[in-house]
Amino acid sequence: MKEIELKAHVSDRESLIKTLNEIAEFKGALSRDDTYWALPQTDAFVKTPSIRIRRETDENKNRSAVLTYKRKELKKSENGITTEVNEELESAIENPGVLETFFSDCMFTVRLTKHKDVMDWTMNLESGHRATLELCRVPPLGDFLEIEILTNTTDEAEQKFCQQELLAILELTGIDRSCIENRYYSELLKS
Repeated sequence: MKEIELKAHVSDRESLIKTLNEIAEFKGALSRDDTYWALPQTDAFVKTPSIRIRRETDENKNRSAVLTYKRKELKKSENGITTEVNEELESAIENPGVLETFFSDCMFTVRLTKHKDVMDWTMNLESGHRATLELCRVPPLGDFLEIEILTNTTDEAEQKFCQQELLAILELTGIDRSCIENRYYSELLKS
C-alpha cells in the first residue's frame, strides 16, 4: 500500500477544526505513542531502516498496537511542493513488550520516540479516493494538519494526481502552501 501524504503547520487550531467539520466527517480523537527502533549506524552516510511500534489509545480508552515498516520517499512536484510517498507495511501486535525485548536483544536501539494527540476526519473525493485528515499536536513542535491518501498504485501519473488532490484539500482548509512542512517529524524532533 502506498501512502501519499503532506503535512502543514497549523497556526489557528480552532478555526481549522471548524473548517474540517464542514468539509469532512469527524471520526474521533486518539493519542499515539511511537517508538522507532533501528540497528546502530556504522556508517554516517548510510541511513539504516527503522521499525516503528505504535501504541494507540482512543477516546474510549481502547488500546491497540501496530508494528510498521515504511520505505520512505520524498517526491517534489513540478511546482516545488514536496509530499511523502511511502510504502507502508503494518501488522497489529498483541504485546509490543515482547517485540521490544527481542529488538533490544538483537542490538536494536530506540532511535526516536514521538507523541501525537490526533483528531481524525475522512472525506471521499470525486476521484474515488478517500482522504484522511488528521489534526495532530506533536509536542514540542506544535500543531500540524496531515492529509493522506492510500493507494495500491505504483503508477507515477496516479501518484502525481494524488499529490494534486492533497493540494486541493489543503486549499479547502485555508492553509497556505507556504505552511507545508517538507521534513519528516524525526528531522524536526532532532533539530
